Amino acid sequence: MSDSNVGNVGSEPVAGSGASQSEDVAEGTSAARRIEPGDDDAANPTVSVVVVTYNEADRISRCLDSVFELCEGMPFEVILVDSNSSDGTVDIAREYPITVLQIPSDDLSTPSAGRYVGTHAADGEFVLFVDGDMDVTDGWLPRACDLLRERPDVAAVDGHLNENRDHDEVVTVGAVRGVALYDAQKLRTVGGFDPFLRSLEDIDLGFRLGESGYRLCRLPVVVAEHPVASGPTEPLRRLRNGYVTGAGQAIRKSTDSPRRLVRHLRRMRNKLLVGAWGALGAFSLLSPPLLVGWLVMTAAGFYALASEKGFTEAVSLILGQMLTLCGIIWGFRDPPRPAIEYPLDRIETVQVADPSVHTPAGE
Repeated sequence: MSDSNVGNVGSEPVAGSGASQSEDVAEGTSAARRIEPGDDDAANPTVSVVVVTYNEADRISRCLDSVFELCEGMPFEVILVDSNSSDGTVDIAREYPITVLQIPSDDLSTPSAGRYVGTHAADGEFVLFVDGDMDVTDGWLPRACDLLRERPDVAAVDGHLNENRDHDEVVTVGAVRGVALYDAQKLRTVGGFDPFLRSLEDIDLGFRLGESGYRLCRLPVVVAEHPVASGPTEPLRRLRNGYVTGAGQAIRKSTDSPRRLVRHLRRMRNKLLVGAWGALGAFSLLSPPLLVGWLVMTAAGFYALASEKGFTEAVSLILGQMLTLCGIIWGFRDPPRPAIEYPLDRIETVQVADPSVHTPAGE
């Protein structure tokens, strides 16, 4: 389900904080947070874990087991939001003491929509988002919660997926990804995830949080193991699932904010350069000498890339860049829609957790 290979989006060591922020909830997010009424007598959880799934029958048990192990020792709830899976994901999830919600049709299903629905169903002080194909590692959650409590200007915390190659200290980043813990109030202050974005929802949210004056931090630890999709068929999978259009949607949505627009364009500069190079190739058709030069330089560039990455990976990278560029153009045609238009009343409640909040033994 995840579409979270987003990079660091820039990082720097975390310094002291002290900025004050408005805690007003964005219009449309304060009413009826619960999709399904909970137990008014139950204690509010410290962490609401939102697990987003789509056809994860082979991995969801391992994911949920790791979530329960991660949250042991604090009050927590687990809300699984399924995006109309056609396998046994929901049946397996119902074996766990968790709330299970389902998006009932493909036209309403995006990775971001699952996060949006889960946010509205969450009661925790913090909201932790996990993709259903991830195996969360243990031991880092209390540190992340402490960081959010101690630094009022920090809105979200994540860590590394699979391995840490970057740093040994907490750093500030432009967006958090994959397994990420948000301060619930700050998340709702900016309106949360955009349920209509096909991809880049975490980048879009991170940039909006940054515009509001918040910081996002990355811990120097591995927070989850996540399968890495690669190979020549991966760009085609992203095209089939509509993920490639998310970049164009994000750019179109950011046209009302020059700062956010520039940040998106900077992130996509390699794809835009590929497009410019292709346009130059089309222009060179007017002149045989220019065309020969363009072909020679293109061949040299591909040879250098294939020597470094291997032939198959080089083809996959180029195809991915070209498809994403087409997706940017196609997605830009899609005008942004207010999140409040997302039909939460169509979400199906498959199971309500009993008890809704899991507490440490002895409490």
